[in-house]
Parts: sequence; structure tokens; C-alpha cells
Amino acid sequence: MNRKDFIKKIGITGSLLTLAKTSPIFGQTENHSESKTTTKSSSDKTAIVLGGGLSGLYSAYLLKQSGYKVTIVERGERLGGRIFTYVDKNLGIQQDLGGEWIGEGQSDIKTLVKQLGLTLNESPIASKFQLKSSNENSLIKISPASLETLEKVIELHKSLGESKKQGLDKINFSSYVRYQGITEDEMRSINEIYRTLVGGDLNQISSEALLNDLASQESSLRPKYYINGGAEKIIKGLTDLLGKETEISLNDPVIKVSQIKNSVQVELTSGKMIKASLLICTIPPQNILDIKWTPSLPKDMTYSSLRMQSGRISKNMAICRKKDSVTPNLLLSDTPMQALYVASDEAIGENFYALTSITNGDRATLIERSSETQKKALFKLSIQELKLSDDIPDQNFIFHSFQKLTGQRGFVSLYPPGSFGIKETWIEPYERVFFAGEHLAKHSGTMDAAIESAIQAVNRT
Repeated sequence: MNRKDFIKKIGITGSLLTLAKTSPIFGQTENHSESKTTTKSSSDKTAIVLGGGLSGLYSAYLLKQSGYKVTIVERGERLGGRIFTYVDKNLGIQQDLGGEWIGEGQSDIKTLVKQLGLTLNESPIASKFQLKSSNENSLIKISPASLETLEKVIELHKSLGESKKQGLDKINFSSYVRYQGITEDEMRSINEIYRTLVGGDLNQISSEALLNDLASQESSLRPKYYINGGAEKIIKGLTDLLGKETEISLNDPVIKVSQIKNSVQVELTSGKMIKASLLICTIPPQNILDIKWTPSLPKDMTYSSLRMQSGRISKNMAICRKKDSVTPNLLLSDTPMQALYVASDEAIGENFYALTSITNGDRATLIERSSETQKKALFKLSIQELKLSDDIPDQNFIFHSFQKLTGQRGFVSLYPPGSFGIKETWIEPYERVFFAGEHLAKHSGTMDAAIESAIQAVNRT
């Protein structure tokens, strides 16, 4: 069931459209009497949502619309998870330092954006990621013959049976496409873009998993749009929809989840206990293992959590003074910050502009562990080597650590060789616990995946 069918089923389309017209978030006059459409909760319809990211907030909203009294538990200090928008109104600059791009075929997130009264703008740097030999703007350098080979392989994958897909899953993508005739330089070019988008290396990714993504318009590998005003507007919109009746617990990690009869009880680090009739867990699989579960998690869930990996990405920003005309652009480099880009016109003010870096893999870990002084030195070195700007004052660097704020060890979920079918483990509930998160959608690593997984989880309750 997709998002359109689901919201039709529980009758929330009208309430979303009404709120989009009345909420102050969208620049209109607030009118609480028009936007309250929540079904009255019965005493036994209570729910806990673990994780205050996009998947968790949307799960909470769907539950609320179904008549549940919801409590959201977020270990960090803020809601939004991997979505964060930096805004400087004085300079006229805004830029996403988390989830940023939306693909043409990502219908769930596009529908939500529209219903929240937000606008999608076409990204001026989207062409940099396109896998087309005729596209001169693309950073992927591949010959027409190699592109034709790759397209045939992707098309063939669509018709493969389960046993052949399992066989492909045992081979990493780099090895597989080299076997198909893709050259080393072409493979390196594809790999650089993949690392930039999801923070992983193609020699660590299952061939079956990546071919499945390349064949889909929902994939994170096909960015096209960004949200006018920043992705965090989605978080603010959903938070407003949840209202004051939704309890939100911040900065208090879960240490234990217990299931007794027809209820679920959560114990927080502070000692606080929360009890409900069901729980939706949207936290990353690695963090699930940090919680004590009673009864213990099934072995197949534990194994699946251990098999899943996360691409490591660190997104940071320098505010540069304009001297010449500045236009949106993206450069890949061998400098410490790896990829540097001006995302859109919204990142360019009258006198300053936002230069954003995407550092991945081991270098992302280095950035995360470095001191503020070390980070600034690495960023300045990258800017100077590429001759992008003169010396930048220390106060003009903005570093945003998701690992520190959310405890997540990575940015996007990845699937290594040997991981075929591990998402299926999480489809059925674990007694009164249901699972969601971008890692459990058909195509992980996007805002669309977070929404899709929330619909799937709530639909099973």
C-alpha cells in the first residue's frame, strides 16, 4: 500500500490540506478550530514512537489520526534526525546540512510536500549526478558503449528470479560491472558520485542491492529536487500537525523495552517509564542493539541488525564572501573535504554564499573526531587548493555533527554482499513492536523511504 492509498484509507487527506492553508508555518493565519481533526482516543489506544526523525514523526502523525495518544521518544536534543536546515536571515542564506534531495519518482515525499503547502524546486546541480554519457554536466564519465552495457544489465536484473538475485547478492558491485566490461576509470567515476550521495564504497555494496536501486525512479541515486526553504520545513509542519496533545521526550535515550501481556513499557536513561499498547521503533538497526529487549530480540532480527551498514557522511559549511558572480555548482576533489558545492540560489546571498562540503567514508570519521580547530584547518586547506575563496574567518564555519546529536553511526543505510532478504525480517511485528525507518523501505537512503516505511509500519498495527 502506497501513501496515497493509505491516507485515503484513514481519511487524512482533507485534514492535511486544511492545515496547509491555516498553519502559521506556511505563512498563513493560525486557526486551531479548523485544523483539529484528530479522532478521540480511547483509553487503550496509546502508542510510543522511538525516534524523532522524519519516519518517527510521520508514524506518530498517522497513529494520531487513527485515534492513538502518542508519545515520541528522541535520544537527541532536537526533532528531525538526519534533516537539518541552516538559516541565516541576515545574510539571506539557507542550506540543508542533512537530507536534501528528492527524486522524480519519489511519490510519497512529493505528495506530503504538496499537502503541507511546500514547494519543490529543481536542483541546479542535479545534472551532476546523472548517469548519461551525453550529459556534459555530469560528473560521471562513462563511454556510450559502457553505458549501453550497464543499461542492459539493469534491465536484465528486472527479470531475474529469486535464486539468481541471491547469486548476484554475493558479489560486490565494483567486481560485477568490471566483469561486464566497465573500465577502471569509469568505475572510479561512478563510485565517486555514489560515495557523495550515500557515503559508501561500491566495492562494499551488494550487486543485487545496487542494481535494484539503479532500476528504480525511487532511488537515492536520482536526485532532482529540493524543498523551497529547506527540508526542515517538513519537520516543522509535521510537528505542528502533532499538536500539544502529543508528548515529546527529548535528550533521554531508551535503555530498555519490555513487553508484558498486551502492553509495551519503555525505560529511559532518566528512570522515567512510559507504557502503551504498542510501539513503533524507527531508530537505525545498529542502535536497536544498544537497547535491552525483554523478551530478547529474535535471532534473525539481531543478525539483520549486524549485517546492515551505514554510509558515513559529514556535511559542513563555510560562509564565503562574494567577489565575483557565484552560481550553483559541485566539484569533486582529492582535498580533505572531498566534495564542495553551492547547492542553489537559496545558498547565495547578496554579499555572501554558503559553500557546503560532503565528506564520506574514513574522511567523514576523521572530520567527526577532529577538534573545531582541526576541522577549520582541513576546510580552509580544501578551499585554498581549489582556489574557491580567500581566507575565511573562523566564525564563518558551521559544523553539524549528526553522530553527536542522534547517536547514529552513519547517514544512509547500505547493504553489503550477503544481505539479500534481511529487510524481510522486520516486516512482521515483534509482539507489540513494529519497525520503520528509511533502512526498511524498498529503496533506502531517502526522505521518501522514511515516509514509505512509516506507512508500512502503521498499516500493520
